[in-house]
Amino acid sequence: MRLRRFLSEYLRTQLICPVPPGMVLDNQSLFGLSRLMANVNNYSLALSAPINAGAGFTVTSAQFNQGVLNITAASGGFNATLPSTVALLAAMGPTIQLDGTYCEPFHLMNNGSGQTATLVAGDANTTVTGTATVATNTVREFLVTVNAANAAGVITITFQNFGTRNL
Repeated sequence: MRLRRFLSEYLRTQLICPVPPGMVLDNQSLFGLSRLMANVNNYSLALSAPINAGAGFTVTSAQFNQGVLNITAASGGFNATLPSTVALLAAMGPTIQLDGTYCEPFHLMNNGSGQTATLVAGDANTTVTGTATVATNTVREFLVTVNAANAAGVITITFQNFGTRNL
């Protein structure tokens, strides 16, 4: 019974490299192996539960971590507003690089809502570059980059459009 519970915890979904229970992730341990394990898992993608955007909604940290937002209904053109930069950084975990070299994918899927979605930054420290609109029945793909701290010591995030595809 203990083996079954251990295996079910170790092989949970949406993970590429499961982190063993009880392992503390930090930036220093075992030549960065725990950092690698945690960061590799940020690249795994899962389809979110269907979202009714209504007139607009704020993306949660949990939805951001799934990597693919599945918007299925809306009451008109709408904004998908990102969480604050601090919340996004917390969602990415404590082991990411903060020197401008870390990035991960994010997809906004407008799955038959009949309306146009627009990805909007949650605060002034997050930027959306390129096309931020998503027509119905398409997926817009973004590369999320954690930029190095500026002269004031503020870390910023950039969501860069790198393509679209039809559903």
